[in-house]
Parts: sequence; structure tokens; C-alpha cells
Amino acid sequence: MTNRIFIISDTHFGHKKICQFEPVARPFSTVQEHDDELVHRWNSVVRKHDTVWHLGDVLFGEDSFDILVRLNGVKKLVMGNHDSYPIERYAQHFSQICGSAKVRDCILTHIPIHPNQFYRFKANIHGHLHSNTLSDPRYINVSAEQLNLTPVLLDTILLKLKEAE
Repeated sequence: MTNRIFIISDTHFGHKKICQFEPVARPFSTVQEHDDELVHRWNSVVRKHDTVWHLGDVLFGEDSFDILVRLNGVKKLVMGNHDSYPIERYAQHFSQICGSAKVRDCILTHIPIHPNQFYRFKANIHGHLHSNTLSDPRYINVSAEQLNLTPVLLDTILLKLKEAE
């Protein structure tokens, strides 16, 4: 069985106000309901040996680290602006932790890169913007709100990118 690569950003596990900030995409009554549904959606597509690149803003609150144990896959983290706990806490759950990563000629970041960097990359797969998007098709927002709160295959992203060219 082939190792598949998934991507998602901005899960915001344990974030008590995320459902207020994003009521359309995250229509949950409680943070517990929100977190349980995101875990369910994640595990409905990701298998044990799949790789998942999480592009930052994983969780809020020390207790939320327990949620990461429930998630399938080999997890890798591109740090986000809210990922502020000691790196050792993340290292217990993520096999790789970085500020950005290059995968298949794309740069994975949390915050979108400056447009003058596109001579080096085919696209910028990023998070941070939640329900907002940028008009340039080289920017691919994988915030949870853009993905029906479910990790998406990198191959699916790259196919859509190719179709947009």
C-alpha cells in the first residue's frame, strides 16, 4: 500500500472561540463537538501510514495535545503563528517540525510567502487565512475551512493547480 500525503492547516483544536470566528465552516455548539468532528473527519481519510503535513495553528491549550494521539498518520508540522508551546511538546507528536518545507516543487508555509519568491516554487500551499483566499492561483489555502475540515491529498491539490494553468 502506497504512502499517501495529505495536507491541512488551522485545525485549532481546543480553541474555544474558533466556532464564533468561523460560524459557517465550523457550526459547532462546543469546542468538544468541534474537536471530535475534526478527529472523525481526519481519520475518515487518513490511514496509519499516510503522511499528513499540518501547516500550523494546530491547537490551543495544553490539554489539546492529547487530541493529537487520536489522529491517524505520520504527522509533520510547519509551525504557525499560534504554535507557541515548547518545541518538545510538538516533537512528541510530529516526526518533523520546520518553518517551511519544499514538497514536489511547492513551498509549504503557514503564512503565504511574498510573491517575488515564485520563481523558486510552482505554488505556495499555506494556511493562516481561514475562509479568505488570495486571487493569485499559485496560492493554495489549505486552512481547515477551505477543506470541509478534512485533510486533502497533495495529489488532489496538484491536479487542481495543473488544471488552473
